[in-house]
Parts: sequence; structure tokens; C-alpha cells
Amino acid sequence: MSSQIELRATVSAQLADLLEGYFYETQSAHWGIMQKERTDPYEVFGFFPDTATADSELGLLQEEFSELHEDFELSRIEDSFWQNAYKEFVTTWSDRRLHWIPLWERDSCKPPAGSAIVYLDAGMAFGTGAHETTRLCARRLIDYLDSSEEALESLHIIDAGCGSGVLAFSAAALGCSNIIGFDFDPEAIRVCSANAKENPHIQAPLFEVANLTDGLLDRNADLLLANIQTDVLIPHSEALVHAVRSGGCIALSGILTKEMDVVERCYAQQFAKLRPQDSLTLESRNDGEWSDLLIKLS
Repeated sequence: MSSQIELRATVSAQLADLLEGYFYETQSAHWGIMQKERTDPYEVFGFFPDTATADSELGLLQEEFSELHEDFELSRIEDSFWQNAYKEFVTTWSDRRLHWIPLWERDSCKPPAGSAIVYLDAGMAFGTGAHETTRLCARRLIDYLDSSEEALESLHIIDAGCGSGVLAFSAAALGCSNIIGFDFDPEAIRVCSANAKENPHIQAPLFEVANLTDGLLDRNADLLLANIQTDVLIPHSEALVHAVRSGGCIALSGILTKEMDVVERCYAQQFAKLRPQDSLTLESRNDGEWSDLLIKLS
């Protein structure tokens, strides 16, 4: 039976924030940060195919973070455990009537009657809403739908860079029916298809494999959600600016708070250049070290 190598160490809250930002920006395939309960310490963990890779990746990480000199505990775990290891730090999340519930908690978690429920099993590769950036986008989605004067069924919602589809499924659970999600990674779309089968109580959004340029081409959203990251949002700003109708909104996330000024300036300039007829209202919220940018067009 094959196995994986796990490295794990307790770190300070300050270092955990720095590491989480680094892992998100670099799209790390090995490392993560977890805190089981609010009163528990933060842990940095990593999964690797063998000890040589574990040693190499730890060395690279310590080169980036000289303050990371904690003693790492090394464990060997069998594949049967590895395939489910992520479940220990994925939990339910809710905001107002929207509830995200991991599949393995379907029977034990009973939201109030009338709730908008999304069941998810994203595995190790894609988020189930645990990350601050996804939560920021979800709150913008709920805000938009709550304030909309149009019938929810008539709204066009785009989830750009959809990952496991959590935002697109949330829009469907909340009553929208004209929803498109896309991601450049075919595995992400496979996960979306699997999650659709676990949510027969809601109308499945349309999912497709596409990069940002192709996925947004000739599309016009009432609400465009883009939970990606700054180094993608900026070079693709033109495509995103063109993909929302006048009177609509763009919700951008995956932005470190320290990067917000750069992103806000970029999009303000692009709208002034490409859509000078539209007036803009810009808002931002923070969650931990992450921020979002909501752009309202009028």
C-alpha cells in the first residue's frame, strides 16, 4: 500500500498569516495552514510523496521564512487516511440563510427550514469555503441578491475561476438559475460535476473549462464573481471590465489587503479608459489579511 509523508509544526498566529498568504499566492500544492478550533494553536502542515521531497520542500520554505525554525513532526500515513485527511479542518460555514456543509456532515448538520444549502466535497485541491477570500465573495453574492429589484431567475451570474463551484452553487441555492462557472483546470470542472450530483435539490449551474479571456468572451453578467488572486486579476482586468453590464457589479477577491490600492487603481483606470460612460462606486471589506473589491456600475 502506498503512503504519503506528512510534516506538521505549531506556529504563531503572526507567522501563520504570513505563511497562508504565501501559500495562496504561490498556489502551493504541498503546504497549508490549519486551526481546528478558535482557541487552538495554528499549525503548518504539508503532504509529500516521499521523504526526499519533504526535506527539499521544507528547505525551500525555510529559505523564504527564516523565522520558521520550529521542529516539524514527520509522519507516514497510508493512502486510505491521506484521502480523507483534509476533512479534519474543513467545517460548515453559514451567512444569513446560506449554509455550506461538507458531505460527511450532511446527516449531522440540520440548518433551519428554508435555508439555502450547498453540500460540498472538494477534496484537497479546491476550497469548500474555508478560505477568507471565498467567504468575502459569498457575502457580496448574498448582499447583491438581497438588494436586487429584479427577479432572481432573470439575473446573469458568472463565477470566474470557479474552483469547486462553491460560489456558483451558492447562487443556485439562493434562487438564481442563469449561472455560468468556468476554470482553466479540468480537474476543477470534474469536481464541480461531482458536487452537482450531491446537490440534486438545486438547479446545477453550467460549468466549462476555459481561461479568463475565453470564459468571459461575449458574456455580460449582472454580477461577476472573480475569487482569483492579484497577479491574475490585474493582467486580465480588461476582460473582466467588459464582462459586466451597466448597472451590474463585479466582486473581486483573492486580494491581500496590502495589494488593494494597486488593484483598485488598476480597475478604476480600466473603467475610465474602456467604459467612461459608467459611473463607479467602489467598496472593500477585509477578512484577516485578505480583502475584496466590489465595483458597482451605474
